[in-house]
Amino acid sequence: MTLYDYLLKIYEDYGFQKETTINVVRPGKTGAEEIQAMMVNYRNNPPQEIAGEKVIKIKDFKLLKQQEFKDGKWVESPIEMPLNATSNVLQYFTEGGLKVSVRPSGTEPKIKFYFEIPVKSGKPFTGADYERCTAEAEARVPAIKASLGL
Repeated sequence: MTLYDYLLKIYEDYGFQKETTINVVRPGKTGAEEIQAMMVNYRNNPPQEIAGEKVIKIKDFKLLKQQEFKDGKWVESPIEMPLNATSNVLQYFTEGGLKVSVRPSGTEPKIKFYFEIPVKSGKPFTGADYERCTAEAEARVPAIKASLGL
């Protein structure tokens, strides 16, 4: 089995997921303030849905807590990490498996959005499936960005 064949087998066994990063740059002092305001807003007013999919889990690595939608209500629990390992990162998970991570850069005037976009794939998974899944995932990016106000 070649490395490529093994990669296709991984996609077949575990599903295909495309990762995309969006950087939003806001230069200057006002830009840094705007980025901090964005993080406060995402933290205090998390999206209820992203690209038409209901958000079912939220992780806050600054406050070390997570919320999960179970049995019709939000249930909060701690994230088990050392207190000195906190980070100003938020993650949103949707019912369809989409994951969005948001974090401000510590060294540059920008905020980064990491999208992990799952796409249903067939069995066996082929090179043509890879191209199709990549295109389907990339086609979802504008809706994800719109849901986040980007």
